[in-house]
Formats: sequence, C-alpha cells, structure tokens
Amino acid sequence: MKCLEMSSVRHMYDKELYPDSHPAHQLTRDPDFSYNLACQLPHFLKEKKIELGETDKVFAAEWISEDEVVAGTKCNKIFVVDVTNGSVAEIPTLRTINTQRSDDVCGIHSIAVSPEKQLVATGGRNPNELGVYRLPEWEPLAVGEGHADWLFDVRWISNNVFVSGSRDSTMAAWDVSSCRHESKPSLLAEEAQAIEPAHRFCNVLAQHHGTEGEKVRSLAFDPHGCMLGSLQTNPFSATVHFWDTYTFQQVGKIDMPYCVENVCMEADDTWNAHLYAVGSRSHVTLIDGRQLYRPASSFKSLDRDCGVRSLKFNSYILSMGTGAGHLYFYDLRAGSYLDIEASSHGSARVCSLKTSQGWLRHDTVYRDFFTGYPEPPNALYTHCYSPARTKIFVAGGPLPLGLYGNYAGIWQ
Repeated sequence: MKCLEMSSVRHMYDKELYPDSHPAHQLTRDPDFSYNLACQLPHFLKEKKIELGETDKVFAAEWISEDEVVAGTKCNKIFVVDVTNGSVAEIPTLRTINTQRSDDVCGIHSIAVSPEKQLVATGGRNPNELGVYRLPEWEPLAVGEGHADWLFDVRWISNNVFVSGSRDSTMAAWDVSSCRHESKPSLLAEEAQAIEPAHRFCNVLAQHHGTEGEKVRSLAFDPHGCMLGSLQTNPFSATVHFWDTYTFQQVGKIDMPYCVENVCMEADDTWNAHLYAVGSRSHVTLIDGRQLYRPASSFKSLDRDCGVRSLKFNSYILSMGTGAGHLYFYDLRAGSYLDIEASSHGSARVCSLKTSQGWLRHDTVYRDFFTGYPEPPNALYTHCYSPARTKIFVAGGPLPLGLYGNYAGIWQ
C-alpha cells in the first residue's frame, strides 16, 4: 500500500512539473491507472484558502491553465485567481450596446472554457446576456442577447459553438466563428469597472422554447456520444432532455425520481462514455445516455437536508459538493463512497474534504437571524479539477437565503 501511495504522489508531481509529452501524462491515459490515481488523490489534499475580499457567493469556476482559475460570483463579478500566489484579478463584464444596466443582478451562474482553451463564454453584465472573451489576454470577442430571463448555464459543444440555458425556458446554440477578433488591450484591470465591448454579436444557430414555467437549470455535454443533456425543472418535477448536437433535435427524455432542488448536472468526459449525473436535495441520480427511458441508478447524499450543489467526474470517481460544506467522493466501480483506511477497530470513515470558514458579512440579516448561533457552513456551489487532475478548486458561500459571503480554496 505504501509503495502504491508513493507512486501516486510522484506521478502527481510529475504531471504538474512536466509537459504533456512526459510519460506521466501518457500513463494517465490508461483507465485502470487513472482510476487508481483518482481513488488516492483525496487522501493527499490539503486546503489553501483564497481570499476574494467582500464578494458574494461563488457560483461557477473553470481552470484556464494549470495555474489559473476563472470564477464568477453572485454579485456579478468575474475573477481570475493565480493559484501559485493567491493573487486575484477582476475581469470587466460585457453588455450589448442596446441595453441599459439591469438592477436585477442574479450573478454569474456559469463559466465555460472552449475545448482548446482559447475562448471563455459566461454571463454578461445583464442577467439575460452573455459575453465571450479570447484567451489569454481576456480580450472581448462578442456579446449575445437571446434570452428574456436569467442565464443559468453555458456549455461548449465544439471550439466555435456553445449552448446556453435560461430561466425563461429556452435553450440557444451560438456560433462565434463569424465574430472577427479585434486587437484590444488586456482587460486584467485593477479597477472593477465594467466596460463597453466591441458590440460584435454571436450568431444564434438554433433556439428551442420549452414548456412555459420549466426553467433550464443545467446543461451537460457528452463528447463521446455528441449528445447534450438539459436539466429542466419546475416546482413539482424535474426532467432531463437529451439533444443531438448535430441537429439540435431532441432524442429522448427521462423524468427524475427525486424532484426537490435538482440544481446540477454533469456528463463524464473521461472514461465513462454516455454517463450523466444529476444532483438533487437528497440523492444523486445516474443516467446511461444509451438508455433514454429510465435512470440507471440513484444513491443517497450524505448531507440530505442540504442538497447536492456541484458534481464532477474524475475517472470512475464522482465528486460532489454539498450545502453543508463537504466534498464527497463516490466510487462508481465499487458502488460506494470512498472510505478512509479502516482503523484498528475495524471500522472505516467516509472520505470527505471539509472546508473551513470563509468570509461572511455581518449585516442586518445576520444580526437579526443568526447572532448567537454558529456561522452556517459554506455551500459548495462549484468545484473543478486542474488539467493535470492533481488539484481541486472549491468555492461557494453561505447556504441560507439572504446571507452575503464567500468561500474559495485550492485543495492540493
């Protein structure tokens, strides 16, 4: 066991230090070795907190390189975090030329990086708009308006096409290939002022109008099957619809067995082709995209009253962030949660990462309802693995409605 652990640690260091051509990266392409590495990783991780200042909850995040993460907050700010030194730089938000700034600020719910990591699509200054930037200088490339309500999720399905889902029951596919690039200064500005974009618009390739009152809560793209899943919810039910990404036609749908607080969905882009996971208040439901008539299976969340808030696949390990501030790891091969090594008494504890306290504003809501009680845990609204799969960025904020605060950390 010790030899296996030391081998895993050495491999993690090699992946971070050496380029893609190094044998460490080639070895990771073996599914059995990747599975073993994913099982070992949680046991080695230690928390390094990231200070985001007096901002509200972090709703979305993605790695743009091995050293940088981009994150979006409920207070409508976009940050780039350098995980090597903890520095944070704000990215100005974009808006279309035809609209005024909206007072209805719902936050940046989604950030998506294109497969070749050249473009970033995210929410705009106004809640129903989106902006596209070109990396690495964060130059404004295009803006888009096609939704009438909050933008909930964005997913790239190719290097030039992405799909968005909104609270207005619509989905839209956007093409940025016709958006010409104009050279502009870097937007990594010290001041936090939103600026005017180049006012180039993304082209809408297709749009789907769903059942009224059924918001498109989350999207997930399976690159193996070229199929997109959309989690669509109303107060009484939740359904996952599946779409052919070549034709944008629906090919199936599955009703979720657990209908309360279905807020996140993820598709496996590693080894488990056609596998989707949906998180609700009490359970995680697994779906096989080749059998679009019923869910494959479900398992209970260990923090049932606080809900599953974020999901990610890492080989055959599914990690889940909960509203209670825990990050759990579910072994899909074994059909059980990862355990810490059994003690001398023969019992084993479930392996989890428990986040420390973040920043919380002690405002009127806090003083009226939470004074005298322990500070509530941070809901983990987002988490994501570094490109080398050796670090996890975990972020969120207080779960109770009305509380203003944030948490962000690198587990490495």
